[in-house]
Amino acid sequence: MSDSHSLLAEAFDRHQSGGFDDAERLYRRILAGEPAEAEALHRYGLLVAQLGRLEEADGLLARALTLDSRTTEVAVNHAKILRALHRPEDAARRFHHALMLSPALLTALEGLGHAEREAGHTAVAAEAYGRAARLGTGAAVLHRWGIALDSLGRSEAAAEALRRSARLDPTVPSVAVRLAAILERLGCKGEAAGWYRRALVLQPGRDELRRALSDIAKPAVGQPPLA
Repeated sequence: MSDSHSLLAEAFDRHQSGGFDDAERLYRRILAGEPAEAEALHRYGLLVAQLGRLEEADGLLARALTLDSRTTEVAVNHAKILRALHRPEDAARRFHHALMLSPALLTALEGLGHAEREAGHTAVAAEAYGRAARLGTGAAVLHRWGIALDSLGRSEAAAEALRRSARLDPTVPSVAVRLAAILERLGCKGEAAGWYRRALVLQPGRDELRRALSDIAKPAVGQPPLA
């Protein structure tokens, strides 16, 4: 193992074990001798991002990608830093870069959805979330997909995405509330009432949900109440 690789392994070990000062010293030592060591730039960028130095991390990861543009991990990590810097359109470009290299990479698809949502591009965000969902993503992305679809007026598709989210994680009240409101708009009052009840089990103190459930359960003249 070369000296730089040995130092990099030691720096990463210190980094992972919380020895940030020692890790930074080692990363700097490596880069002083080999300024174009892409992996050292990447790992050092992640370290300074952990320390809150996001602008510095941006520069380090940008340099790492210039040196090795075919590393998906660097592209995704740079995109995450750009999101943290409130630069969603730049982040989206980096996520696209990662997806060109690995089209089914879930972290990149999910990140692209978040970045496009933050940039105000709801339709593009919905497409990215949908691609992630079809590859088997988790409840949180299905939730975001449902919200995006609802914002686009695709209520039935939004309801199905939220049902799937609730099946994966039944403990999130905001999913139940959103789903209940969508179903109420679609005229599915019985199912909507069931989701309002589930939300109240999770958050019993929300009076506005009790009022919504009460309103939805009021029978029309001559009609029996909801079960």
